[in-house]
Amino acid sequence: MPRLMIITACLFGGIPVHAQSETINEPRVVRIPMDTPSEFCRGEITWEAHREYHIDLLRLALRLSGDDATLVPICMDYPTEDRRIPMLEAADQFDTVFFGTNAEREERLLAVYIPIYLGTTGLRLFMLHKDLKEPFSQIETIDDLRKLSMGQGLGWPDNEILIDNGFDVVSGRYRTLHRMLDARRFDLYPRAYWQIAGEWNWMKWEAPGIEIAKKTALYYPQPIYFFVSPQNPDLRDIIETGLKRAFSNGMMLDLLKTHRDTAPSFSQIDLHNLKVMRIENKHLSDRSRKAMAQYSLFD
Repeated sequence: MPRLMIITACLFGGIPVHAQSETINEPRVVRIPMDTPSEFCRGEITWEAHREYHIDLLRLALRLSGDDATLVPICMDYPTEDRRIPMLEAADQFDTVFFGTNAEREERLLAVYIPIYLGTTGLRLFMLHKDLKEPFSQIETIDDLRKLSMGQGLGWPDNEILIDNGFDVVSGRYRTLHRMLDARRFDLYPRAYWQIAGEWNWMKWEAPGIEIAKKTALYYPQPIYFFVSPQNPDLRDIIETGLKRAFSNGMMLDLLKTHRDTAPSFSQIDLHNLKVMRIENKHLSDRSRKAMAQYSLFD
């Protein structure tokens, strides 16, 4: 064996790929999927100028982790949540995703057990067609609410939660749900507190008949996490370290309240003026219940 090959084998034989990169001081590359219609993927803005809450939070976590990591976007036809699970397991196209949790996802993937929206995901307000605004204002009980159908995305864990609690659910692709609501294919489109105002600001142009009901809400504990591949546990630890630091120093809460994606809800919808109806999420793991108790703003 040539002398160079012997040296190389001694240095790297049996060492994981990520450890080899760290040994030679190469920055870690963390790949995240990006939807091809996004401004960045269309070439209209730089990656540095791209702003989405989960991406900016991940950038913050990587920076605070102390690890030399670079976040790299992978443009693709954005897969459904069900499709993202096996793709992340394989870890051949991207390294981390974010979505709502359930026991199966936590078994197949590695969750970072810090809810990235600090527990405000399970607080659900409703978009509805303006023709339903007056009847909806008469809702008093969960049984009243169960008489109305709800739209949800394909593969979202919320589908199971709502069905378990006696609701009629109509599924569709995320990018079409607001238009389906406008066409009255279902009655209510429940969205997380942190996202509903920002989403409505762009959805109303494609679905002018929809409005936000700001007085009545539904709550069930449902955190959204960053997930990584089981093949990459060190990345899970890096993201967890950064998020814990961002939570402890207040930077995570500040980002949530001020980011352009989430700030509209915090400024336009008064949490203290909501009539909140609660239902159970039987799919929540014990680990997630502990995470909600530790990090949630609303429970």
